[in-house]
Amino acid sequence: MPNGAQNDQARAADPGFGEAQSFANALRDQTQGYVEKRKADAARLVSDVSGAIRDAGAGFDGLPQLKEFFDQAALGVDALAEDISRRSFSEMYDEVHAAVRRRPALATAAAVAAGFALFRIFNASKVRAIPRSHAVVPVDAFPTPDA
Repeated sequence: MPNGAQNDQARAADPGFGEAQSFANALRDQTQGYVEKRKADAARLVSDVSGAIRDAGAGFDGLPQLKEFFDQAALGVDALAEDISRRSFSEMYDEVHAAVRRRPALATAAAVAAGFALFRIFNASKVRAIPRSHAVVPVDAFPTPDA
């Protein structure tokens, strides 16, 4: 049975191993770059939502309690945007994984609600057929031949 040092020497002698290693490194770098870009996009989107909440609350100058509610909600969403940009993807994944393990029923309900929302969004763009019983068809649309 060969030991680990012999395996390393055999890999180093194989010219295809170096190419495979460089390909794996390039793939990893590209994946990390993609994840970082998507993370920045998500943080920007959440920050934009915060601005929209703040703008919506600006119209309630006559109701200070309601305006304060919107301002506090915008601050919470801002904190979430900062959290997203500050943390790494693996930290966020670990935190979500721990939350799912703590409350599996809540996680299942959230996944079902998200799936239903996505289903409704994707199916809303399709043209739905009108059932024949509800279709309004003019009487002379299909003229009958005179006998």
